[in-house]
Amino acid sequence: MSTLRLLAAALAMTMAACTAPPRPASLQVQPAASGPKAVPQRNLTHFADGLRCMDDMLYRFGVRDVSLMIEEMQDQSRRLGAGTRDMMVSAFADMTRRSRGVRLVTFGQDNQNIVQLLSMAQRLNDFKVVPQYDIRGSITQFDEDVEKQQAGVGVSLASLFGVRFGRTRQSSVLGFDASVISTADLSLMPGASSKNTIVVSRDESGASEGVAQIRNGSLSFSFGVARNEGVAQSLRNMVELSAIELTGKLLRLPYWSCLNLDIDHPEVRREMEDWFLSIQGHAEMTRFLQEQLRNRKFYDGPMDGKPNPAYIEALAGYREAIGTRREGDLDIEAWRAILLRPIPAPPPRPFVHGKAADSDAMGLSVRLGKPRYRKGEAIELTVSTAQTGYVYCYVQSPSTGKIQRIFPNRFVRESRIEAHAPLVLPGEQGFKIVAGGAGTARQAVACLFAQREIYNEIAPQLRWGDFEDIRLGSFDEIRSVLSQAAKASIALETAMVDVVE
Repeated sequence: MSTLRLLAAALAMTMAACTAPPRPASLQVQPAASGPKAVPQRNLTHFADGLRCMDDMLYRFGVRDVSLMIEEMQDQSRRLGAGTRDMMVSAFADMTRRSRGVRLVTFGQDNQNIVQLLSMAQRLNDFKVVPQYDIRGSITQFDEDVEKQQAGVGVSLASLFGVRFGRTRQSSVLGFDASVISTADLSLMPGASSKNTIVVSRDESGASEGVAQIRNGSLSFSFGVARNEGVAQSLRNMVELSAIELTGKLLRLPYWSCLNLDIDHPEVRREMEDWFLSIQGHAEMTRFLQEQLRNRKFYDGPMDGKPNPAYIEALAGYREAIGTRREGDLDIEAWRAILLRPIPAPPPRPFVHGKAADSDAMGLSVRLGKPRYRKGEAIELTVSTAQTGYVYCYVQSPSTGKIQRIFPNRFVRESRIEAHAPLVLPGEQGFKIVAGGAGTARQAVACLFAQREIYNEIAPQLRWGDFEDIRLGSFDEIRSVLSQAAKASIALETAMVDVVE
């Protein structure tokens, strides 16, 4: 009997050394990456850290009032049956905890036509606004057992004893495509797409552990999968990666830093060059830099895409602070530095365009188009100030009594208004302020004036999107929050609308 045991052990050792199936070059199936040898691969179990990193990036770059809606993400393979849309919703929920920069609007699962969604959105909110963008995507590929290799050996002694050893390797391929379109004209947003493929390989000889690899162009991400995770968990990882990628591409944010990718990788460099070349020499580049310099407290001036002396000095000072050449044309390397290097400490005072604000002469005025409005009629108001500064306007919802911000908003991001230059709301902006509601006799609107841009300094838990209920119950409470952020006095002007049947 001892001889039989020795023979079985010898056979097992022989099988372990000889029966491992070869890996075909066409699929390039690899084990999980380890150490620095597989850059830009990284081992992971999910993209939770990447989602939180993107949340911080949205906050740092001052992103606000971006509104998305998401359609049902179908399984075109009709074989997986996973809740892809709900996975995407969860990813965005994790990516906006702190920043509140992106608001995702969801609809019932039966509404798969964007035109129906837009029509419904106009009926379900007081301001008749619709989201700016729509995310469309689906599982486009699911191929099981594209690679299947089996090997085994057995031995039998007499008719009483037998032993068999075997090994099976299986690989499945899953594809997920998503893109962003503009709801204004249903056109595709250039470059805002995500095309990922995942290969899940399993080795059934052990404890059924395997490796999955997400492939995105020339980039790849590897992670382990267990028997009870399977393809569905791999799909979740791919959806979370797509949420990060779509947001970064749409808003031109360096999202790859949240994926721990090498910024010198050819794929990353190519994308940054595409962004740079698409806006180089255009007002869009100047507008982007004006906004970022203002958020980072180097600049106090308009975001109009037109260079001015304060902007030129602020940009030169910022370039010097991050260690690049102070003067000269903005080339691709300076562009990369502005996007990727840590934000430096601001100067004692930002570079101010025009006359400095006088805290004793704000002169904020809010005038209604007329004193009385019929229920359902569109309200119009005019805002003006005695000096240049930053205005935030709010209205009390007639249907809920809640307060929402109506300016600045997704249509006009610029909160700065010039002295004695009246601002008409809504004007040509794409929303309406509807008078009245059930039992409403009076309706309040209010505007607040600050000497500098302060929205990004509001406490994270009090950052609200446009046309969204805020957690404060009065305009005075809003002024208190803004005053604490500005460390200065904030002017408040309220107007009351009489609503008649």
